[in-house]
Amino acid sequence: MALTPAFWRVFRRRFLTSCLATLLVMVASIVYLNTQVSAKLRATKKVTVTFPAGPAEGGNYLIIGSDSRDFVQDAGQAQAFGTNADTGGKRSDTMMVLHLDPSQHSSLLVSFPRDLLVDIPGQGQGQINAAFNDGPQKVVETLKQNFDVDVNHYVEVDFAAFVSVVNAVDKIPVYFPAPSRDKYSGLNIPVAGCTALDGDAALAYVRSRHLEVLDAKTGQWRDASPRADLDRIQRQQDFIRKLAARASAKAGENPLTAIDIADAVVSKLTVDSRLSQDDILRLVRTFRNVDPTQSGALEMVTLPVEASTSQPGRLVAQQPEADALLARLRVFGADPAAADQKVQPVDVTVGVLNGSGVDGAAGKALGLLQERAFAPGTPANTDITDTTLVRYAPNNLAKAELVSRFLAGVGKLVADPSLTDVDVMIVIGKDWRGVHGRDKAAKPATTTTTTAAGKKSTGTTAPPAGPVC
Repeated sequence: MALTPAFWRVFRRRFLTSCLATLLVMVASIVYLNTQVSAKLRATKKVTVTFPAGPAEGGNYLIIGSDSRDFVQDAGQAQAFGTNADTGGKRSDTMMVLHLDPSQHSSLLVSFPRDLLVDIPGQGQGQINAAFNDGPQKVVETLKQNFDVDVNHYVEVDFAAFVSVVNAVDKIPVYFPAPSRDKYSGLNIPVAGCTALDGDAALAYVRSRHLEVLDAKTGQWRDASPRADLDRIQRQQDFIRKLAARASAKAGENPLTAIDIADAVVSKLTVDSRLSQDDILRLVRTFRNVDPTQSGALEMVTLPVEASTSQPGRLVAQQPEADALLARLRVFGADPAAADQKVQPVDVTVGVLNGSGVDGAAGKALGLLQERAFAPGTPANTDITDTTLVRYAPNNLAKAELVSRFLAGVGKLVADPSLTDVDVMIVIGKDWRGVHGRDKAAKPATTTTTTAAGKKSTGTTAPPAGPVC
């Protein structure tokens, strides 16, 4: 049957009416969301913290994951979380600084390990998480005194807030290569594979510092977190990515979902008295962009550290890598010095050594790097190694970090003063996953580093390898 002009007139009118109705619903949802955030923010617990104002629409946000049990109000919560009397007050379970620089369309989240030794004003030397015992002001002062980093806003997330946001978003699937447990945090995963974690299970997972897995061959539990808090930080960053991606997807499917998430989170935060509704919404937008393949994505890194020589089991900042990262927290807006440090593939000469045992791996990798505009060194073979290394010559850390972004989540950065003919030398190990372009699903490479002297440290972390759930 032929479609008449009258039919098309009716169709266009109904189509436009439908589009207008959808637009009105979306606008109403956004307005309602802003109203809800504003109302919830007024009900949020406020603390007075003294710090510099910071740049307009940006700044450094100190984010503390507190183990405070102040929220416990009934026997059920006491059984699930314990009380302040049981745990001896509150500590900073997690400490991060979020650097927002809208003028540069950039955001950087730096995790500070809890075992990091610092000078705490008025207390002397101690672990950085102990600064929180005297409140957020002391943490702000500690960061300034030790790292010359200004904090401009404060956000505290306790156990209840974390559980609420996970439950509001959805269960988050996490891959476990074997049955896993942590007797201290309460994590209990009885089977290998993808497990969807609700709020309580997710809390046990991100708090786990003593993760164990069941060895299928021996039937014994073995340590799966030899670096304790450093491994926990890596799991936390991976979980944040998953949680943010799921929240963003759900909000895209139904804008009203964002209201539920805001309702679950905002009122349960503790924030500084100057934090505004615009600041909260800015944080939400920042954490929604976690895809490392997209421009302006939230970059998550860990302060490079190494073992303390004076106090076993404690950490100190590793130099010069730590200072290079901290410098990024101090600068807002266009920075000529920083601009000069931005390198492109054409600026980097890369060599490749094949330690994977797979014939031709070095030549293939070098060819793919050339396709991505890197200047080629010479491919060669070397002794078989389990772990891929990205060795870099002095003052070429930025070049090594650029190379590592093309390696799909593998590659430890190694300072190597013996390199002279190339800027960066890739040593392919058995964990090699190939060379990938930025437009592909490549994850940021782990930059747990080993200096030529054999000192271990951790910089940018990446999700652990494993199937995507």
